[in-house]
Amino acid sequence: MIDPFTAAAVLAVIADKLLDAVIGLGAEKVADAAGAKLKGDKVKIAFKQALGEAIQRYATSGSRSTLAKPLLDKKGPLAEKTVADELAQLLRFERAPDYRLIGDHWKAALENPPQWRDFTSEAKLLAGFLEEELKASEVLGPVMERRSLEAINEQASLAAGALSNLEEELNNLQSLLSGKIGDLMRAVSGAEYDIQGQVMDFTWYIEEKSRDFVGRRFLFDRLDAFIQANPRGYLTIQGDPGIGKSSLAAEMVKRYGYIHHFNIRPLGVNRTDAFLKNICAQLIAAYQLDYAFLPAAAALDGEFLRKLLNEVSRRLKAGQKAVIVVDALDEVEEAGAAAEGNLLFLPLSLPKGIYFVLTARRTDLRVRMDCEQEQVIVEQDSRPNLEDIRDYVECKASQAGIQAYIAAQAIDRGVFVNYLVEKSQGNFMYLRYVLPEIEHGSYSDLSLASLPAGLKSYYEDHWRRMRGISEEAWLDYKLPVMIALSIVKEPVSIDLLAEFSKVSDRRRIISVLREWQQFLYERKVEYQGAMQKRYRVYHDSFREFIAGKDEVEGEHVSLKKAHGIIADSLWEELFGPAGRGQ
Repeated sequence: MIDPFTAAAVLAVIADKLLDAVIGLGAEKVADAAGAKLKGDKVKIAFKQALGEAIQRYATSGSRSTLAKPLLDKKGPLAEKTVADELAQLLRFERAPDYRLIGDHWKAALENPPQWRDFTSEAKLLAGFLEEELKASEVLGPVMERRSLEAINEQASLAAGALSNLEEELNNLQSLLSGKIGDLMRAVSGAEYDIQGQVMDFTWYIEEKSRDFVGRRFLFDRLDAFIQANPRGYLTIQGDPGIGKSSLAAEMVKRYGYIHHFNIRPLGVNRTDAFLKNICAQLIAAYQLDYAFLPAAAALDGEFLRKLLNEVSRRLKAGQKAVIVVDALDEVEEAGAAAEGNLLFLPLSLPKGIYFVLTARRTDLRVRMDCEQEQVIVEQDSRPNLEDIRDYVECKASQAGIQAYIAAQAIDRGVFVNYLVEKSQGNFMYLRYVLPEIEHGSYSDLSLASLPAGLKSYYEDHWRRMRGISEEAWLDYKLPVMIALSIVKEPVSIDLLAEFSKVSDRRRIISVLREWQQFLYERKVEYQGAMQKRYRVYHDSFREFIAGKDEVEGEHVSLKKAHGIIADSLWEELFGPAGRGQ
């Protein structure tokens, strides 16, 4: 079990031991000044940041979340002296770390390490991530570039907020891996290699969506009541964008370790074949069904899924239930299913003990169900939803920045909470955007009554504020970059944004990404042997908001024109300039 320390404490312990190892591996070779700098708070914070980023990247790289579990333990392999001595070589530059030694200690720290994993390679991958993060650090980057501890830049600074956010993410990952979803992922890691390879690791997404989760007791009660009252069936939960459907699905999986699939259209994770492979592989691993690999036909239709559900049903003991959570049915690409078939080839009927929980927007779903079923509509102005909204605001109101805002406005906490509940219009996504802005001081000069009301109003308010900073900059590069981001559905790099928007100055693009950071999701992916940052719009409601501004008076930028530019750019990337027009 993971040591019940926070990620901040774990990172501090490991960082201290690694930095001690850097100095202790040859103190006579390290100048006193450099050694003193290494022991300074600034360097320690920078190293903690790099280490945390490396662990986070490793944990979300492929199906490695359970392998990362001991890395978040203050008594885990990274805190062992022999391992610390080896990783310290990344800053000592005397030789390469002994990856075999690191891998052996790592493997020994796991309860049931998958035998097919090469932990020497895993150690090399983790160390590679750490080395890249050290190179990217303002404080330690000069050390890596000049391969000398003397090159520490005393003037560099590190935003405390970035480290705080990272520690929060790692805390969530700790919680996930210590709970029921950790049990499911460990069952997956013990399955045959081919079965493991078909399981999609959504721990990063569950971690993101379940952060700061509150309430929803009324929905958990509906699920419990449905399962108790019915021998099988479908429970469908629908609501408007931003009402918290994906967060609810993530929290269900986090609490109970349910088998699960999340449709995420901006990432292209919304195809029927991906769903079938993922769910079938999870069923095999979780219930130890006798399959070493998925047959090719498993992804063609729902026949193999139905076969597995019947096998699971027969294995369930008295009182046992098998629950499968499928999020965002409205985002499914329908091309994979027969015209008259169900979305995702969901079975018409289910065997005893099998339950599906489906979430979707309030739209007509192409799903026919010939067994027990129930539909729950989450109304934004319903009393249970507003009570959860209030609880969420109450929790956030204790943050220092929000307390400072309340004091500056000469109001009490109760007034603040009431206003935010009213202005949210029952939408969690609104609060997820607005409350951090209040916390960081963006609305310090606005009275409570002047805060935007509702999600669309918040988008409009931010749009106006960003445009008002400089009309010339808005038309010259800010609007083109935002339009390019709103059109592309895959995460894109800064280079592609430059191509799509025709804004060649990378610094300008980066400044736009910072201004709109709360609306964007950032991921690091491997590209041509290196790690590359890519960005996408966080929520479809924001994409739809911008799309509604096509040919806006005075903007001088057309979405249709932008579509054409992007189409031309993609065409040239695939076929070269000569291919256009053929």
